[in-house]
Amino acid sequence: MSANDTLERGCRRLLAAYPRSFRRENSEEILAVLLACAQDGQQRPGLAISADLIRSGLLMRVRPTVPHSARAVRAAVKLMYLGALLELAALATIVLTEGSVRAAVFRRNPGLTAAQWHAVALHLNIDKAGAVVVMGLWLWMAWANGRGHDWARPAFMSFCCLMAMGVIIALGNDGAVYAPVDLVAGAVLLITGCTAMALILNKHSNPYYRHDAAQPAIAPH
Repeated sequence: MSANDTLERGCRRLLAAYPRSFRRENSEEILAVLLACAQDGQQRPGLAISADLIRSGLLMRVRPTVPHSARAVRAAVKLMYLGALLELAALATIVLTEGSVRAAVFRRNPGLTAAQWHAVALHLNIDKAGAVVVMGLWLWMAWANGRGHDWARPAFMSFCCLMAMGVIIALGNDGAVYAPVDLVAGAVLLITGCTAMALILNKHSNPYYRHDAAQPAIAPH
């Protein structure tokens, strides 16, 4: 296999980051440009070009496709992306306040054993992993609602219910005492989710969800 063939295969793998419809219309043109700009004997795409192609492809996949006429849905999707950013901030908060949480636990429970603290630490680690999962769910819900999938609205409602349960459980476990900052972050996320839910359940949003995914019912302006 020649160096040019190896380079072409590598470029095609990178182009897989883009949505299928985009690849169908533009992949050959992009591939021709990449090959034309390559150096003689080059067998792999450069690191900078590879990173740019992957970044652009992923952004295109998650970018909302909601037309401007569906204003409520567009606003909801933007709030969902905001929710993902807030979840990232919440994860940072959990990490940064872990020491203060530990101090608060020991102040209220001076006789805490090592085994008991390990249980608390395990709970904090679970919170960290949960924040990563929830951030992914925010992005997935934004993607699904942005494309008007019929199942996206009930899925997001369920997601908001789970967030509400998380806040209630945190209150029941004295989260306001041990980790008040984390609790506030969870409450802000819940408010963001409920606002987005109200927008996608708005009667003006109904036409956007009642269409075939390949044929949007509302034409963009």
